[in-house]
Amino acid sequence: MPQWDHRADVVVVGTGAAACAAATAAVDKGASVIMLEAADAAGGTTRRSGGAYWIPNNSLMRAKGFTDPREDAIKLMARLAYPTLYDPAQPRLGLPLLQYELLAAFYDNASPAIDRMIQLGALDPIILPNYGYSSNPVTDPDYFAELPENHAPYGRVLTAKSPPGSFEFPGLYLSEGMLAHLRGQDVPIFLSHRVTDVVQNGQGEVIGVQVENNGRTKFIRAKRGVIFGSGGFSHDRDKLRSHLRGPIFGSCSVTTAQGAFVDIGGHAGAELGNLSNGFFYQAALEDAAAHEGYVVRPDAHVFFPYGDSTLLVNKYGQRVVNEKEQYHVRTQSHFHLRHTEYPNLVQFMIWDQWTANEPTPWPWRGVVPFPGQQSPLVFQAATLEQLAQRISEHLDQMRGVRFLSSSIVPFVQLSPDFVSSLRATIQRFNTFAETGVDLDFHRGETPVEQAWQGPSRSTTSNRTMYPMTLDGPYYCAILGPATLDTCGGPVIGTDARVLRPDGSAIPGLFGAGNCIASPTGQAYFGAGGTIGPALTFGFVAGRNAALGTALSE
Repeated sequence: MPQWDHRADVVVVGTGAAACAAATAAVDKGASVIMLEAADAAGGTTRRSGGAYWIPNNSLMRAKGFTDPREDAIKLMARLAYPTLYDPAQPRLGLPLLQYELLAAFYDNASPAIDRMIQLGALDPIILPNYGYSSNPVTDPDYFAELPENHAPYGRVLTAKSPPGSFEFPGLYLSEGMLAHLRGQDVPIFLSHRVTDVVQNGQGEVIGVQVENNGRTKFIRAKRGVIFGSGGFSHDRDKLRSHLRGPIFGSCSVTTAQGAFVDIGGHAGAELGNLSNGFFYQAALEDAAAHEGYVVRPDAHVFFPYGDSTLLVNKYGQRVVNEKEQYHVRTQSHFHLRHTEYPNLVQFMIWDQWTANEPTPWPWRGVVPFPGQQSPLVFQAATLEQLAQRISEHLDQMRGVRFLSSSIVPFVQLSPDFVSSLRATIQRFNTFAETGVDLDFHRGETPVEQAWQGPSRSTTSNRTMYPMTLDGPYYCAILGPATLDTCGGPVIGTDARVLRPDGSAIPGLFGAGNCIASPTGQAYFGAGGTIGPALTFGFVAGRNAALGTALSE
């Protein structure tokens, strides 16, 4: 056995939502805890998030009169997480046993975990408020409110309280609140401590970790368990190329998201799963280009393209997706492979002068600057011909730039008929906008698209569509696929213990958050679809680790 530098009942790897929930639960059960963070600042990707968390059947929604029946909620989650398996007429809805049980465990544990963390002072949430365009006075609709399985379209999304008008990474307030609670419990948080391996005894039980800290190797003993909440592998280019379902230019996850638990868990004998999936969104490529794939600027995130006439087109000048579809689904339009190329790999977000002049503060303005402001991510052109020239110039400037698992390769260039095709695309869209019916991509047909459209000039019942001017000027940002983070890694059971390929648990090893095979499969259930499960299974992991039998050296 190594010489231990520190000892605790439970060692938690990471300081994001999953890790903080794990530490909170372990301390609540009387365990001593040490937290280890690879970066030089605590908070992980949670600190750079929107601060929301999707929690089924939570007590705040129930207090407002919303109900969330268990059977229906599990059906909804199963349909979204495993759409190629979901069959409500089959046992377990067509899902394998573990996948079904994990969804059920999320429903069963989510609300109690959040309630306990509220009682302890680690969380202080509100229901995500109505932004002003929803028929419900309390909150806006769920991302998939239109589905027949969704019997609770309002109230599942909780969020950290933040100052009025603050849209810049509200996750800061969630993160700081949880970290402040843990510091108040005298939990040591060691920064710049990168875990490189687990330590196992002769019985294969995990009894500690090996750490690199400023060039020195340390060993930290965990008497009852090690919990990983260390983030995904968005910044490991080899893992992205090997595993993820599509090419990725950038990520807003912190750069320490290198997939450590994929390597460490696999070495310890864990089964790996869900590696092809991530939580996807569109980002402005010129920000990712400036930071080798790290999306830094808050305005570089394009969650819901702003403007009632804003279009997304590919290099052929054609629309390829419903611009108002929620970001996780919409971004996967970039992954379409046609013969030998990805025709939608890079997309161009184009808007007109009215949208550029629109002054409303709105959480989803994203890349569209306020009137009178300039952005290095946006360029302007007087005509469509000039716009095509500017697009080509900006693409050429990014050739050879190091992104993540994709690049501006030679086939990413405008087609010769881009301008004429784009003009026809605008004219066709304008015809749809006049009637309020998008015959191509069904824009505006879901409740959340209507609610999160923001300001609109529409004279139809479809607030998301208004004719784009044919006269210019035009504004454009170049978008590519990005990740909030990946969501594959070691497989866990319903108690958050890491499992071997034979289904047995590795004693002393737990996981939660983006570093594991997500219990939510390929789904992003709604706003906070990453943090909700992370908090829940992190809490489950901390509780079970603290209550476990002490493991011998």
